[in-house]
Amino acid sequence: MRILSASDAAHEIVTAVAVQPPLRVPLADACGHVLAEDVFASIPLPPWTNAAMDGYAVRGDDVRGATPDTPVRLRVIEAVRAGSFPGQSLAAGEAARVFTGAPVPAGADSVVRQEDTDRGMTTVAIHRDRDAGTNVRPSGGDLAKGALALGAGAPLGPHQLAVLAALAVAHPMVHRLPRIAILATGDEIVSIDHPEEVLAARQLADVNGPALAALVHEAGGVPVPLGIARDDPAALRGRLDASDDFDMLITVGGVSVGDHDHVRAVLAARGARTLFDRVRVRPGGPTVFGLLPDGRPWLGLPGNPVSAMVTFELFGRPAIRTMGGHRDPLRPRFRAILGAGAKQDATLEQFLRCTFSPSDQEGLPVARLTGPQGSGMLMSIVNADGLAIIAAGNASVPAGAMVDALRFG
Repeated sequence: MRILSASDAAHEIVTAVAVQPPLRVPLADACGHVLAEDVFASIPLPPWTNAAMDGYAVRGDDVRGATPDTPVRLRVIEAVRAGSFPGQSLAAGEAARVFTGAPVPAGADSVVRQEDTDRGMTTVAIHRDRDAGTNVRPSGGDLAKGALALGAGAPLGPHQLAVLAALAVAHPMVHRLPRIAILATGDEIVSIDHPEEVLAARQLADVNGPALAALVHEAGGVPVPLGIARDDPAALRGRLDASDDFDMLITVGGVSVGDHDHVRAVLAARGARTLFDRVRVRPGGPTVFGLLPDGRPWLGLPGNPVSAMVTFELFGRPAIRTMGGHRDPLRPRFRAILGAGAKQDATLEQFLRCTFSPSDQEGLPVARLTGPQGSGMLMSIVNADGLAIIAAGNASVPAGAMVDALRFG
């Protein structure tokens, strides 16, 4: 039996899983994907030198020294609005009426805001020179033609999609979102499609199925629910046979060593290979990771809801993000001040649900536990901002001690 630390287990998982193949998708569908190739600017941004505000395009030297008492008068040669282009270059003593975003004529290096003029149509009086040399956005001032706009591995959100749209990248090459099968197990649980059983206190609602589907989606995967399997080998086989259209299997419950824990045996009989059998963490020690016969990963999470969600954060989320092409799949750890003392476990690293609040001490947040930390206490994670990490040991960690922490979201 292989028992690993949390960090070793996470490293083994992200090393074992494969990045999903690239494909082109419509830009409207690309949000949440990871870019699979470098994107270089095929045009400069902005593509032409344009006006930063409504006013008059001028030569800066022509308007310097202008005041309300001694205005500078220029001949207006044309009007250029957004969507049109100048018909001629600007010579000394000339101006062009321009509007925000419109191209400025060659020869102009300034746009005088219209508030500083008499808004003339054939000639214009310039009353101030504060805009000399300003209010012109040069072509390529944001991004030069040929420059790297987004590198392979960049997660695509609204801001990145804006750049791709500006460069007319209608079908970016991205990594496919991994499809994650989720199978809950247990005789005691029932789908929330049968609320009468739950409300009559005859069975427990399946908490893990909906929670893990949401966590998979948040991590960048596509949940593939396989439903609930009873604690019976035949029922497990039936659910596993229901769909083969997934890239990773997550089972919940049935991975411990009880008489009714059949998940390991059923998957082993199908040719699955276990890479580790437990993790030295609390909650969630009976977490299993392995590979199905065709190499697809399998993550077996414990059945207690908080244990399942915490171990998903530690191991499931990094696996999905790695498969989706993310270069930094692990949540960053940071230092926090423990708000109240915590007892260490001799062999297990503890991940305690906590809130984070500001502190004056070294700029570090204060981690305060959300109440009782039992693995069935749903409100302990509902109210949490993240996890405070208590290293294994034979003592207690006092209030005010610095600990590592992870933040959700």
